[in-house]
Amino acid sequence: MKKIAKMFLKVTLVIVILLIVCTIVFVLVAKDRDTNYSKYTETTGEIEVIYTGSGDSEVSYKEYDANDDVIVKYAIWYPSELESNDNKYPVVIFANGTGSTSSTYTSFLKHLSSWGFIAVGNDDKNTRTGASLEETVKFLIEENENESSVFYQKIDLDNIGIGGHSQGGPAVFNMVTNQEHGYMIKTLYAASATSSYHTAVMGDHWEYDISKVKIPVFLTAGTGYWDAGNATSKEQVTDDKNGIAQGICPLWSLQENYDLLPETIDKVIARKTNTDHGDSYKQFDGYMTAWFMYYLQGDNEAGKAFAIDGELSTNNLYQDVQTNIE
Repeated sequence: MKKIAKMFLKVTLVIVILLIVCTIVFVLVAKDRDTNYSKYTETTGEIEVIYTGSGDSEVSYKEYDANDDVIVKYAIWYPSELESNDNKYPVVIFANGTGSTSSTYTSFLKHLSSWGFIAVGNDDKNTRTGASLEETVKFLIEENENESSVFYQKIDLDNIGIGGHSQGGPAVFNMVTNQEHGYMIKTLYAASATSSYHTAVMGDHWEYDISKVKIPVFLTAGTGYWDAGNATSKEQVTDDKNGIAQGICPLWSLQENYDLLPETIDKVIARKTNTDHGDSYKQFDGYMTAWFMYYLQGDNEAGKAFAIDGELSTNNLYQDVQTNIE
């Protein structure tokens, strides 16, 4: 009996050790996939490959107390050489998805900064109104005039872009249409922006009027279930019993927003195959970076990706691409 008990304990101990080892391996792999997500991002286009990789700049980081219970802090990644030269650097401010903070997008914003941007996040977990983006712009204006700041006269306030994921989509639209300093934004990007079906259901300042946006716009989503759902129009109500699901950013929503945007601005929509909501901002990182390189740094080679019959339109990893850029 004692032998059986000892054997049982040994087997149990081995199982526990294996579970611990498997858990550690899982955590390490998950951390690596987040920190080095570009290694796990499927790419085929030449421009996509270039900008999915890191840029040439070493990156430094600073954070500042926002003195605000909602925003909490401003997190800033910037090219390290900024501290030793007199150049001005363009800015990209990113709006978090629901419940997320700047730490969710650390690797993503660090990557963007390696391409020569001051990349800025904050810890607002409910960004939809664009108010925290507004406060971030005001903070940057102050830092640019603060002689004791590392960013003194280093922030290119004429070249500010904003991006957002999920709820951050309504945030970027509302920033440029409803907030005081919306006029300072030169271009915007939204990954898997919450559809008008969901914003109408939720109310509480989720709604946006994208027809009022007057700057270049790049909208993306994935074809995975949570992003795409299976509803084909805004009129279909989510109905689990009958198998109808409104995705967070389905094709009809991308098309609706594209059609509502003025014809006088540059506008692009695209969906990436085998990509779902939680991972969409990472999977589009190469083309998002190229977009900001084009509009904020004047990189014409990067801009070729978005032209009619350009690389994005012909990349077999993407579908439902529409663009009016010549």
